[in-house]
Amino acid sequence: MSTIGVALVTAAVGLLTGRVVRIIVGHFTSRKVTPYSTEIITAAVFGLLGWRIGLAPLLFAYLYMAAAGVALSVIDLRTRRLPDALTLPSYVVLLALVAVGGIVSRDEAVTVGLVLGALGAFSLYWCFRRMNAALGPGDVKASGLVGGILGTIGVHAWVVGIGAGLILAALYAVAMLISRRGSVSTLIPYGPFMFAGCLVAVLAT
Repeated sequence: MSTIGVALVTAAVGLLTGRVVRIIVGHFTSRKVTPYSTEIITAAVFGLLGWRIGLAPLLFAYLYMAAAGVALSVIDLRTRRLPDALTLPSYVVLLALVAVGGIVSRDEAVTVGLVLGALGAFSLYWCFRRMNAALGPGDVKASGLVGGILGTIGVHAWVVGIGAGLILAALYAVAMLISRRGSVSTLIPYGPFMFAGCLVAVLAT
C-alpha cells in the first residue's frame, strides 16, 4: 500500500476512534464535548502518523498513543487534571504493543528504548514537579508515556519531543502571565503540550 493509502486508511480509523475518545472524555468531564471535535483531531493525527510511519509493526503503538494523547489533552484542558484511570493502564497497553511490534520487526531494542525513555521523562518531570508547584502529579505520570514512545525512536527524538513540549508549555505560561490570566503558581494544562511535542518529534525525526 502506498504512503498516501496508509494515511487515508489510518485517518478513517482515527475518525471512528475519535468517537470512542469523545465518549471517554465525556466520562471524565462534566461539560459536553463539541460534536465531531475529537473525531476530526484524532483522524488528523492518525493520518499524519500513517503517512510518516507507514505499515510498520510499531504503527499500532503510535496510534494508541495518539488516541490516548487526544483524550488526555482534552480532559486536561477542561479539568486541569490527567486521570490515573486513563494514564496508568496506558503504560500496560503501550508496553504490550511495543513489545509485540519489536518481536515482529525483530528489533527488541525498541522495548528497551520504551522503558528507558519512560524512566528518563518521568525522572525529569518529577524533578520539575519538586521545583514548580504549577506542575501537577498527573503531568509527571503522563510524561512517562511520552518519553516511552519517543524512546522507541531514539535519543534525538526523545530530546526533541521532551524539549518541544517544555518550550510550548513555557510559551503558554508566559502568555498567561503577560495577559494577567494566571500567576507563577497557576496550574496550567501541561498535557496537551507534552503530547504536541511528542507528535512534532515523531513527524520530524
